[in-house]
Amino acid sequence: IGTEGSTQVKLLVTGGAGYVGSVCAARLVEGGHEVVVVDDLSTGHVDAVPDGCRFVEADIAEAAGSVLAEPFDGVLHFAAKSLVGESMVDPRKYWDGNVVTSLRLLEAMRENGTPRLVFSSTAATYGEPESVPIPESAATAPTNTYGATKLAIDHAITSYASAHGLAAVSLR
Repeated sequence: IGTEGSTQVKLLVTGGAGYVGSVCAARLVEGGHEVVVVDDLSTGHVDAVPDGCRFVEADIAEAAGSVLAEPFDGVLHFAAKSLVGESMVDPRKYWDGNVVTSLRLLEAMRENGTPRLVFSSTAATYGEPESVPIPESAATAPTNTYGATKLAIDHAITSYASAHGLAAVSLR
């Protein structure tokens, strides 16, 4: 989605006030693309949102439908709860904040015809790897709630891609 020298595209970056999301959003703006950042600022910082982005302060679980009512060429999904230790003592926060939120986003994308998704998954889906670097073909066996939620989202994305023609990739 949105490489330099390509035609301008309109992209939604969830979690774009966090470190990885803001760096990605900055590169997309540098590439000449229209970027909308949605972040609830629970862990991100408004100062991190790059100049040139439109910023919507909202929980993507609640705002996905209204934001995606505008036409977008794709979504880069970085919004997540990501503290492994916390995920083990408060699993509800992670199943709700990661899985339920992502399902709402996927459904809003389907309802509004948003065709592409890049998902920030994690190597934690593999658990304790047998070798490093971890080959993509390695078995998934998460050892914590955080990794389990990201793997569940990977599976949901696969289902949406198969059922609804969503073009998607999960980055681990």
